Amino acid sequence: MSPVAATLTWLDLTSTDRNQVRQILDLFEEQGTVDELGLGTVRDFFSDTLFPGTSTLHTRLRYVLFIPWVYRRLEARHRQVQDIDAEAREQEIRVIDALRSGGEEEGVIGGHARERLARLPSQAYWSALARWGLFCPRQSQGWYHHHFHRLAGRRERTADEPLEAEEPVRTWHPQLPEPPEDWLQATTFALTGEEAAFLRDRIECAVPDSLLAYLAREGNAGLVDTQFLWEVPEVGQAPEHLQQLVAAARRFSLHMEGATLLYNLQLAELRRDRHGDPQGVDQGHIDTYRERLAVWAGQEAEETPFDPQALWALAARHRVVLRQPLRRFVESWSEVINSHGAAAVADSQRLRELIASRERALKGPRARVVNTNRLDQWRGSAGLGRLDYRWPDVRRLLADLHEGLGR
Repeated sequence: MSPVAATLTWLDLTSTDRNQVRQILDLFEEQGTVDELGLGTVRDFFSDTLFPGTSTLHTRLRYVLFIPWVYRRLEARHRQVQDIDAEAREQEIRVIDALRSGGEEEGVIGGHARERLARLPSQAYWSALARWGLFCPRQSQGWYHHHFHRLAGRRERTADEPLEAEEPVRTWHPQLPEPPEDWLQATTFALTGEEAAFLRDRIECAVPDSLLAYLAREGNAGLVDTQFLWEVPEVGQAPEHLQQLVAAARRFSLHMEGATLLYNLQLAELRRDRHGDPQGVDQGHIDTYRERLAVWAGQEAEETPFDPQALWALAARHRVVLRQPLRRFVESWSEVINSHGAAAVADSQRLRELIASRERALKGPRARVVNTNRLDQWRGSAGLGRLDYRWPDVRRLLADLHEGLGR
């Protein structure tokens, strides 16, 4: 039987429904973000706490100004706006053209797809607009579109209107910088000094206790040279609660990387044993993952034993609920390593059974360890790997900010 490509079909009724489905699909499209072993809750806890409002979909910081500028134009002529979804989309496509005309290539969302673009920049950045207080109602984009004409109309209230009329409302931050003249003809991602100062102030005001706010204040454009956030020199000078968060994030990232490596090793061995491996492809994967596990075990052995209870307590202080199945999985993983050493992981039958059981519990009959079709679709790498908590994306945003502050 020839393999059949997996498809997904849904019926959406509103732009909000559509956006919610796209958010889910995005997670599957981003390399390295498919949560094979159900560790995403912990990853997101650290990512959202350290860098609130950010997303792995974010490419450049100036988008958080482009989008309000688009909507301000639409609000100014709201009486002529018949379909806010369509007109906002048309304006965002113009931004793509303006960026290309300005000479930008890297980081342009929809630079190749243009009119066929499935996810608009506004849909990717709305969380930042709301979280950082640029969009004053702090509601969803679907909510804004639904109330667009009423909100824009209330902003127009004049002295001639009766006193009982509704009070005007603020949709965008009153200190939002004005866009450059003719910015929709040609523009770039380079923030002006005024724009960068405004965004730094917004981040510091809206999420003051986060690492994002600290690095917005204390960081510099050289952040792009770091692979992981714990390699950032400024983090070592951060307030103690942030240093503790980063230390816990780093320790969890290393500790659980071994689980992803073992999972991939198991898949390679399972496929070789089921189908044979005349070309030696899976044997190559097996050799690679055994080597990587050996390197990982050496790093893990240099650390103090991982303490799951400390992580649960940290999450609880941030009012994050981590479900019992996840906690039992992590605790079981840690117990074996702490008892027998990381070097024993590659050949530990107990940990192999733990990994297989975890995948079956998460996916049922679609688990690769029991589903031959799914196993055959494995491409040699699956799972979260070493967690970076959005740092590659956040450091680009921060570099944009500090480059602007330096102008």
